[in-house]
Amino acid sequence: MAKYIGTGLLLALQFFSVFPIRKNLPMERQHVTAMYVQLPVIGILMGGMLAASAFLLRDATDASSLLIGFLITFLSIAMTGGLHMDGLADAADAYFSYQDKERRLEIMGDPRIGAFGAIALILTITGKIIIISETVLSVSVWLILFIPVISRIGLLFLFSLTSTSKYSGLAAFFRNKANLSVITVFAMAWMVVVAAAIIVLTGWQSGIALLAAFLIASFLYRLWCNKNFGGVTGDLFGAYVEGIELSLWIMILFFI
Repeated sequence: MAKYIGTGLLLALQFFSVFPIRKNLPMERQHVTAMYVQLPVIGILMGGMLAASAFLLRDATDASSLLIGFLITFLSIAMTGGLHMDGLADAADAYFSYQDKERRLEIMGDPRIGAFGAIALILTITGKIIIISETVLSVSVWLILFIPVISRIGLLFLFSLTSTSKYSGLAAFFRNKANLSVITVFAMAWMVVVAAAIIVLTGWQSGIALLAAFLIASFLYRLWCNKNFGGVTGDLFGAYVEGIELSLWIMILFFI
């Protein structure tokens, strides 16, 4: 696996971030597996940029907490190119159509955004701005760094432990290519390391609160996907990342 790490990181940047990696990369089983294993590294890079930005804005400028909340939210969306927000909008349109599973999947594949998708985006973006602005002046920058990491570790578990709801699409392609057992093992290892780091750097209360929110939200989301869509899709993965990160910010606001 070690010799595929470099290619896996480039693939992860290419598919899951806005950072320009304009080259043809191999997509064999080992490379796709390494790509998913590297997702928490992408979370570290993004979380590091968010944490550094929050630190500089609140300690080196006179920016208000609301402005900082807006800028942090904007940066988190910009670094993914809006990929996860797009998935959230499509998932909302599909779910609130109240159609059967097959029709929901068709709606999710429609590139146009509907009323429920727009509402979901407005509520999520506004909610993030408000919650971050309420916490950013006092929260540890370490927690800001770890939020994108935790969401991508959860994505590894969701990807490896949940069947796709359709046989076509990028999510199905990647899942058929990847070594799911290896990804699950790495996801568990990442979780142990990150949980230990949070406890050491921010204390037991923060570690337990974030871990509890992560586990409960992930478990419920997986049940929801299976019940309403018969599995997961690329859009549902994107919605998961946004939902988990918002859940973690809410946990920080009320319990940390």
